[in-house]
Amino acid sequence: MTTLVTGGLGYLGSRLIRELPNHPEFSQDTIRILDNFRQPRFHALWDLPSYADYEFVETDIRNEEAVRNAMEGVDTVFHLAAITNAPETFDIPEKTWDVNYDGALNVYEAARDADVDEFVNAVTCSVYGTTEEKIEEDFDCDPESPYGEAKLAAEQEMFDRYDGEMGLTGLRLGTVYGWSTGMRFDTVVDKFALLAATGQPLTVYEGAEDQKRPYLHVHDSVRSMIFAANELGDGEAYNVVGENGRLQDVVDAIVKYFPDVEIGYTEAEQLNQLSYIVSDEKIRNQGFETCYDLDQGVAELADKFRALL
Repeated sequence: MTTLVTGGLGYLGSRLIRELPNHPEFSQDTIRILDNFRQPRFHALWDLPSYADYEFVETDIRNEEAVRNAMEGVDTVFHLAAITNAPETFDIPEKTWDVNYDGALNVYEAARDADVDEFVNAVTCSVYGTTEEKIEEDFDCDPESPYGEAKLAAEQEMFDRYDGEMGLTGLRLGTVYGWSTGMRFDTVVDKFALLAATGQPLTVYEGAEDQKRPYLHVHDSVRSMIFAANELGDGEAYNVVGENGRLQDVVDAIVKYFPDVEIGYTEAEQLNQLSYIVSDEKIRNQGFETCYDLDQGVAELADKFRALL
């Protein structure tokens, strides 16, 4: 059997491809990694578990023919490939839609035509937009970036096409943080850890300290994908959240493990996001629970930066 991971060299993918061989359901599978090197994470191919069988396909998910060829013999698809830096997508909205919508549907349709058994789609809590309500999956979404808009549209189109023949799960992941081979530093926890480790001050907007966000450790995000492939597939969306934490909780954890860091507070011209709290009760009721909290995640990052501390 073969498992396909699109975006397999990315932040989440580089951890997923290393975790899959450790799970009985995938331990005998060939793991086919599809990536276009948009972010040149060549190192994510190094030191893969020697007891597993890997293949690599260099292509773009917008290349319909190449994606269909990559689907040959595939039983499970984890679709992670996307343009994921939300601020960047304001500068490249057309490309964002090409990749995050058209490319995603290329992968989905190729999987259906190839008689794939399970399709797990990595989405984002950014589809919800800003709100003061506690958010469940049936919340009326109002994303605020091309990234969120395109991811939501692709997710909804997949659900509209779902007919029960191929399992489908949409995982709306919280703000991901924590160590992975394919690290990214454009999310707040990872960015603050990098700044603190390299002797740079953190800048926090006054009034933003108590804003809450849904946070999710990268390992828990990977665990949720494997859980979805084995236990869900019902054509529905599921929120995945480790904790709804305040920005001040992030700062406190950074200070704990990077005690020499300087914190600067500045008045923001405009706070364009309100606090929002995301409920993960739906997936917990199915039997999935997260393992990591912010303290553990920052401790792990500090250990990786230990030579600088």
